[in-house]
Amino acid sequence: MSLCPLTRPILYQGLLKSPASWARVGRGYLGGLIKLGQKPQAFSSKGFKYDPGFDLPADLKLLELDQAKELAKQFIGLGFLHPPHLDRLLGHPKINLFVWESNLVPPTWIEDLKAKCDLVIVPSSFTHKSLIDSGMPSHQVATVTYGFDGGLEKLSQKPPPKSGETFTFLAVLAPHYRKGVRELLAAYRKAFSSQDSVRLLLKTTYDPGKSKRTFPFEIPSWNKALQAADLTSKNAPRVEIDTDTLTDNEMQALYSKADVYLQPSWGESFGLGTLEAMAQAIPTITTRWSGHLDFVPEGPDLIPVELQEGQNYLYEPTPGALVAIPHIDNLAERMRWHFEHPRSSKEVGVGQREAVKNLTWTHASEKLFKVIEKLLEISDVR
Repeated sequence: MSLCPLTRPILYQGLLKSPASWARVGRGYLGGLIKLGQKPQAFSSKGFKYDPGFDLPADLKLLELDQAKELAKQFIGLGFLHPPHLDRLLGHPKINLFVWESNLVPPTWIEDLKAKCDLVIVPSSFTHKSLIDSGMPSHQVATVTYGFDGGLEKLSQKPPPKSGETFTFLAVLAPHYRKGVRELLAAYRKAFSSQDSVRLLLKTTYDPGKSKRTFPFEIPSWNKALQAADLTSKNAPRVEIDTDTLTDNEMQALYSKADVYLQPSWGESFGLGTLEAMAQAIPTITTRWSGHLDFVPEGPDLIPVELQEGQNYLYEPTPGALVAIPHIDNLAERMRWHFEHPRSSKEVGVGQREAVKNLTWTHASEKLFKVIEKLLEISDVR
């Protein structure tokens, strides 16, 4: 499928060469737009876990900052920038991708978004409502989902483990309290012991215990988190932690090792890992709150939660902003059920894949294109 090109190309601005989820989003949209016959260009900024050798979509033209500034008037500006940095967004009109994992957005961010963006694009109805409830004008907000790489939904499902084979739970998560690290480890310890043929594979990006600078929203270290959950004792079930930088293809290979995917977050603006796991028919357990409820079907693998104020556990503490703490007993119960019923578990994964089979990056990029096209018509610049 090919779409008629916009009168001016899109200049994407943000982190791209990184394993970070927001960099993955940029690569997904840009790759999808290119498949639709568009010719976006990009200025790839440096940031968290920047890796100059990271693969980008084929046919994507990269500009240096000086080039981007010189040619800015020729482009539609599309960024994934932190709200306090929106002065850096080049092009016209100015469009910024935005995520937030709670029900209320920091007031200073709202002022930045209102004043410096013609349109703010969010990935879920949850974040859309959070912006509106926080004072963002509705005409400045649009919802465009994220996606998965086309073809994942056609991969063969991993067969259930045979008797005595190891059952693998996978969680892809940052070492932040908001990702439900404490609850996940406690539930895993409650459900299993060293007598069970099971492992918990934690794919993360870093260990705060090895960082020079730490933040209140981070766990102290992976080792201390394991100790606190009694997962370092002799009778504890197996845990593996992977902090390596993986490419998109290597991440897909990692998913293929999982029998069940876990995402017990206190809140997600979307839940990209959840979508990518479901697309591969990996049974997925997550929480009954926030952005992923747009695509995760109803069922017992939506874990009940208790809402409480996020305070310093959020990246930007915001009065009244809530987080959803998953119930440990319910999470442990569902983990144990999947372990004890591997064939029924696989059937759950097939049903979840059916629910998301059309949410590819091409589909998401087509919707993004239409949102931008409509904005150009309203702005009378097309």
